[in-house]
Amino acid sequence: MFTLLDRYIIRQVLGPLIMTLGVAAMLLLLERMLRLFDFVVNQGGPVEVVFRLLGSLVPHYLGLALPLGLFLGVLVAFRKLSMNSELDAIGASGVGLKRILRPLLMLTVALMAINVALVSYVQPFSRYAYFGLVFDLRSGALGASIKVGEFVNLSDNMVLRIEESRNNGAELIGVFLERTLKDGRRLTITADRGGFFSTSNRQHVILRLYNGRLVNLNEGHGKPRVLTFDVQDIRIELPTFEAFRDRGKEYLELTMPELWARLDEPSLDTTEYNQMRGNLHWRLTITLLFLFAPFLGCALGITNKRTGRSLGLVVGITLVIVFNELLEVGETMIAGGAAPYKSIWPMLFGMAVLSVWFFHIRANRVGGDPLLWLQGLWNMIKWPFRRLIASFERDYG
Repeated sequence: MFTLLDRYIIRQVLGPLIMTLGVAAMLLLLERMLRLFDFVVNQGGPVEVVFRLLGSLVPHYLGLALPLGLFLGVLVAFRKLSMNSELDAIGASGVGLKRILRPLLMLTVALMAINVALVSYVQPFSRYAYFGLVFDLRSGALGASIKVGEFVNLSDNMVLRIEESRNNGAELIGVFLERTLKDGRRLTITADRGGFFSTSNRQHVILRLYNGRLVNLNEGHGKPRVLTFDVQDIRIELPTFEAFRDRGKEYLELTMPELWARLDEPSLDTTEYNQMRGNLHWRLTITLLFLFAPFLGCALGITNKRTGRSLGLVVGITLVIVFNELLEVGETMIAGGAAPYKSIWPMLFGMAVLSVWFFHIRANRVGGDPLLWLQGLWNMIKWPFRRLIASFERDYG
């Protein structure tokens, strides 16, 4: 199915593509990780939930990085081929740019399929899982961390304080517990050490204490009674937590078929209908964007070996970033009531025409450079600045 040349071209593209995905995902996740750590610590939840939250964000960031990764992979690969004169050798053997583009289009179709799965199914479910974890964290369903040296309210009638925590909280040292019974009596318990243990009943846990003292502060006896114990189990009732909402209350949590079906519901108001319609068209356009990445990357990646200028790299990255922002603007316009075929689809059509036109110039014109006019404009602008700098150096240098 693939010739030796096809496999070589794909290998040249996959390296920058994977590196772009890795770097982009790492930067985005690291930026979010700091805020998630701060959020989880303030909510008193276990630290491991941060990594579960980050895992729920991976599909979202992967969907953002995948189109850019494909474009940069093609652009960097063709820049390397042209700088090493490999593209000249391939062309001298009778293989043109259109033929070279064939394996890249196959790779593009595969990545499009992955993106369809992401935006249609994976991202809605991962978004729901993310906000479900946030809800559980805020409600305390994930458990609260016991802070050393602080009084912690385990329930309305129980206060706990520990002096030291070992083995990631499995062993508590210097335990102080005050408990108020239903009849109003207060019990104060101190122990040398202890630990929490789960039970088959998810409504309560066991706090097991060792080498402790129990003080009954019942005022009816005139003085407190003190008991000592070697091992004492105290059952702690867990609060009843509110269940998280069902998936689909937010339109971003709907899969593509669900979103399409929801648009036909007569109960939708105008605002909800426009928002759902805008998101549906955004998902379609961000997927079709993949088709034009090979054409644009190929046209802008080929560079002059003598100068080695990276103008195509700068222009290409700028175009992709600006176009992604324009797609978000188009989604906002549709949510505001604009027609999709007058807002977001003309943007996609313009990007398609620009990409194919750039590739046509590069593939069908001898020495064709789609950015030649931009290079000429840059030369016109830079010479006055060079003369000004030279004059300044001559007068004041």
